[in-house]
Amino acid sequence: MPSVSTLLTQKGGETMGIHDHISFNSNEEYERSIFQFVQTAGDMTIKDARQHLDQLVDRTFSKNRFLTYKYNTRSRTGSALFAFDTGFRFQNGRERIFAYTLKNTRREEDSKKFYGLFIERETMLRDEIRSRQNRWHIGDIVFDSIDSMNDLLSRLGDEALYENWTFTNYPSKVSHPILKNYLENTFYQLVHQDKIFINNDEEKMLLNTGLIDTSFNELFLVCDIVKNSAKDTLFRQEYRSPEIYKSSNRVFCNYSRNAPLPVATFYENPGDLLFNWEIAQAPGGITIADEHIFRDNMNRINLGLRDPAIRFNFENPHDVSRCRQMFEGALKASLELSKRNYKFVAPQFWPATGKLQFLMPIYLEGVQEVKNGQSRDVLPPTVALSMELVHGQYIGTTILTLDMAYQNARLIARPDGFWLDATKIFASKAD
Repeated sequence: MPSVSTLLTQKGGETMGIHDHISFNSNEEYERSIFQFVQTAGDMTIKDARQHLDQLVDRTFSKNRFLTYKYNTRSRTGSALFAFDTGFRFQNGRERIFAYTLKNTRREEDSKKFYGLFIERETMLRDEIRSRQNRWHIGDIVFDSIDSMNDLLSRLGDEALYENWTFTNYPSKVSHPILKNYLENTFYQLVHQDKIFINNDEEKMLLNTGLIDTSFNELFLVCDIVKNSAKDTLFRQEYRSPEIYKSSNRVFCNYSRNAPLPVATFYENPGDLLFNWEIAQAPGGITIADEHIFRDNMNRINLGLRDPAIRFNFENPHDVSRCRQMFEGALKASLELSKRNYKFVAPQFWPATGKLQFLMPIYLEGVQEVKNGQSRDVLPPTVALSMELVHGQYIGTTILTLDMAYQNARLIARPDGFWLDATKIFASKAD
């Protein structure tokens, strides 16, 4: 690992660092960037993370050592992405950790101003850039059109043991959005765990999807290796033309050469998947990142509310206070429910950090039942609170819409449907 002990650049007697080059909307946004670096890199103190990023940003800006990616957008957050290698590896593995910042190059804006510092593992940064450039892809598997990608998703959905891979109330251009998200994050994890097999003789890349068919055959993807697809130090290799093979297929056996092709794993100890309500109910057992939840994610809360009269204006301090009070009350109610159902709080895998977290349903409008003839059903919650166990307490890091929560939970296992039910979830927006 690189040393964090070298001296920082001096200019006019003052230390040059992140804030001399990059603007942040708030100090909390800056702190989240630092903490994201700590989480992705693994064994590092916050102090060392600040020092290393200060040095790295100043060195990168002074020598103009960016990888630059342009894209078209009407957003005020930027139309160019500037990325650079941090020198660290994701969770001490082989995958590199990158940082990037954004710049708006529109004439009416300050074209010299950079916005925000974001930390990503390299597979997810490639995903971010391809998405901004409107390229259809699943991990490093690229497609010429959405139709060819949808064709693969439809065929894989038909081959695999039945599962609902779409949200009933989700208008999407992608034929199976849950399956696409599952495959992308499975790809990231397989890369991190070095479980992808390359057959150079046949010019093929093979991976285990983690899915099985009705006869319990494992399902694999076999892709063409695209020659000379390296564009720079971030985009080194792409794959195309994925085909689905069963483990019993003779052609597949020839491609695999009897190499082990294990599934991606998202946890080591099954006990880590259980939420500990005794810790959560203790004083200080759950701490919530107030500003990030009640200001940065205001739309997620309002989108989940069924009664428009309850929706909040987060520019109004009174509404922010009202939302916080309702949220705290709903959190206490959900904690009581978690004592009575060990599956009520669902585990999720957070790909950005490679860590297990928990999803607590938050019913801001109360737990509401609907009757349909003789049957009764419970309406979905407003949002899900994402929590991580850190030093003996749960930290509520963000809130997720239910479609986001479902897709993250699906990486661990198929949700059992009490409140994470794909047939009842209204997605946040069409993709």
